[in-house]
Amino acid sequence: MSSKNKKIESPKNNPLKRSFMMFTWLSVLGVGLWALMHYSAPESNLEPYKNIQEAKIKPEKKAPETEKKEPEFTLPSDLDTGNLIKTATSIPAAQSRLPRETLEHIQKGMLLTEEGKFNAGDMEFEKAAKISPNSPELFSIWGAALRMSKKFEGAKRRFARAHELSPNDEEITFNWGMTELEADHPKEAIKLFQKTVKLSPNNHMAYNMLGKAHGREKMYDEEKSAYKKAISIKPDFAQGHFNLGIVLGIQKKFETAAPHFLKAIELDKQFEKPFVIQMLTALGLYDSAAEKPIKKDTPKTPEPVQQAKMDIPPAAEKVSADKKAEGSGSDHKMEEGSKKVKNTTTVKGNIKINGRKPGPNTLVFLETKSKLRVANQKPQTLTIRQSDLKFSPQHSVVLVGSTVTFSNEDREVHNIFSKSLSNQFNLGAMASGSFKTIEFTQAGPVVLRCNMHKDMIGTLFVVPNGHFTKPDTNGDYQFDNIKSEGYIMQVWDPILSPDEVANNLKSADLTGVDQTFDFDIKSASVPGEIHDMTDPTDYNAIVDNIEKEMLQAIKDWKSGKKFISRKRMLMAITKHYDGEGLKGAIAKSFSSKRSIKLEQKLDKIRKEISGYGKAGVEITESSLISQAKLAVSQLRLNVKELEARLQPAPVGEASN
Repeated sequence: MSSKNKKIESPKNNPLKRSFMMFTWLSVLGVGLWALMHYSAPESNLEPYKNIQEAKIKPEKKAPETEKKEPEFTLPSDLDTGNLIKTATSIPAAQSRLPRETLEHIQKGMLLTEEGKFNAGDMEFEKAAKISPNSPELFSIWGAALRMSKKFEGAKRRFARAHELSPNDEEITFNWGMTELEADHPKEAIKLFQKTVKLSPNNHMAYNMLGKAHGREKMYDEEKSAYKKAISIKPDFAQGHFNLGIVLGIQKKFETAAPHFLKAIELDKQFEKPFVIQMLTALGLYDSAAEKPIKKDTPKTPEPVQQAKMDIPPAAEKVSADKKAEGSGSDHKMEEGSKKVKNTTTVKGNIKINGRKPGPNTLVFLETKSKLRVANQKPQTLTIRQSDLKFSPQHSVVLVGSTVTFSNEDREVHNIFSKSLSNQFNLGAMASGSFKTIEFTQAGPVVLRCNMHKDMIGTLFVVPNGHFTKPDTNGDYQFDNIKSEGYIMQVWDPILSPDEVANNLKSADLTGVDQTFDFDIKSASVPGEIHDMTDPTDYNAIVDNIEKEMLQAIKDWKSGKKFISRKRMLMAITKHYDGEGLKGAIAKSFSSKRSIKLEQKLDKIRKEISGYGKAGVEITESSLISQAKLAVSQLRLNVKELEARLQPAPVGEASN
C-alpha cells in the first residue's frame, strides 16, 4: 500500500516528474485480474521493467546532441489507469524512441479517453500520428482507445496499421483479436488469436480468448481444447477452469465439469456463482447450508443431476449473443439473471458477528471486480487529532487516494505509527502543535498506534470507492442504485482478523435484479480486540536482490549484452526497490525526497549502462561497481533505520 509522507508546510507539486506506468497485455474478459500496475507509487522518472521487450523497430533519428538524453514517457501518478489497462496495449519501453511531442499527445489522448472524452482523445492521437506516422505502439494504443468508445471499425484500422508496422508483435496481434471479438466478429478473432499463440506458444490468455472465439462459433470441441491448453500452461488459471466447466456443462458433461468449477472457486471466489452452486449441490459436491464445497472424505448422497435447477436453455449449445459484461467469465447463457436487465441494482442484507449484532465500527463495501474506481470518485482530506492522549476521531473511513493529516494537539510528544499490512509508516516524534500528512493510495485497514502511549489506538479504513456503508443497530444495511456489474462484497470490523475477513467475501454479480446478501461471521477474537495485520516484508532480502541484479547487469554490460543489462537494472529498480515496497516504506516513514534520491543513484547506473550518460564521461566496469556498492551500502543503512522505526519497542517499554 503506497503512501506519501510529507509535511503540510512544504508540499511537493511537480507535475513534470510522474510515475511511468506501461501497460501489460489485457484481458477485457478477465475481470481486470491481469492488470498489473504501480500507479500509486511515489513520483519517478523510471520506465517499468515488466513492459520491457526486445526492440523490434529502429529508433527514430534525432538531431545530434552534446549529451545523450533518454526519451521518457511519463504518466501522472494520480491517473486511474484501470480502463486503459483493460483496453490499451502496452508500449514496450525498449521501443519507445518517440519524440517528446508525440509522447505528450499520446498521454493527453489516454487521459481524455479515460475521462470518456473520446473525440478529444482521438484528436490528440491524430496529432501524434502526424509526428510519428510509423510507430506501431502509437497505432496500437490508439486502436485500444477507439475500442473503448465502441468505434470498432476505426480501432481495427489502427490495429491493422500497427500490425503492418510490426507483424510479429504478439501483443498487437492479441489486442487486435480482442477488438474483433468485442465487435462480434469471432471468425476474424480466431485467426488473430491463432497467430498470437504461434508467436507466443505459452500465452495462456491468448488460448483462453481463442476458446471464447470458438465458443461464439459453436465450435465446442475446439473451445474445450483451447481452455485445456490454457490451464496446462497455467494450472492455477481460475478463469480457464471456469470456462472449461461452462462448455462441458453446455454439453451436459456435469461430472466432468464439476472438478473445474471446484478448482475455479478454490482459486477465486468470484466464480462461486448461483448456477454453479446449484449444479455442485445436485452432484453432492457442495453444502449449500455451510456455503462451501464438501470435502472428499465427507461424501454426501447426490441428488439426480437432472433435478438441478440449472438455467441451461433447451438449445444448450446456443452461445450467448448478448453483449453482456465481459468480466462475467463466460459468453454462454448458463446463469439465471446473467443478462443485465437494469443499469442499477439495490443490494441489502443483514450482518451478524458470532450471532450478534455488529458494533458501531463495522463496515460493508463493494469493490469492483475489475478493480476500477467508480465514476466521479474524488479523494478526500481528513484530520485525525491527538488530544487527551486519544485519536479523534478514533475510527475513520476515507476513499482511496485521500490525504490524512495527523495533528498533535496534546502537550506531550506523540509518535504515530502503523504496522498494518503493506501500509507501514512511522511519523517519528511529533511535538505539540506539529502535524504531518500521509496520502493513502490503496484500499485496506490501517491500525493507528502511538509508540509513546500504549493506550492510544485508532483505526482508519481506506475503501476502494464510494460504495460503502455501516449497518444500523440491528445489523441491516442497504445500497441503493448501484451500477449493475461485478463486485466483491467485504465486511470489516476491527475485531476481525485478516483470515476472518477473507473467509467471508461474497461475489455479487449485479444485473438490475435487487439482491440480498446476509453475513453471519464467526470470529475467534475477544470483544475489543484489534488486529495489527503486521507486514512481514524482509527489506534486507530486497536489498540482496537489488545488489545481485546490479552486479549481474554490470557483468552483462561488460560482455556486450546491452539489452539484458539494461533489463536487469530496470528489474533492480522497478521490480525490487519500487515493486517490493522498499521505496514506498522509505517515503512513508522518512520522506519522498529520500526515497527518490536513493532511486536516482540506482537510475544513474542504469542510464550509464544504457548509454544515456553525460557525453565525454568514460564509463568503466570499476566505476559502475563502485557506484553499485555505494548505493547498496546506503540502502542497507536505510533498511536498518527503517526496521527500527517499523518495529518499535513494545509500548510498555516506550511509555514514560
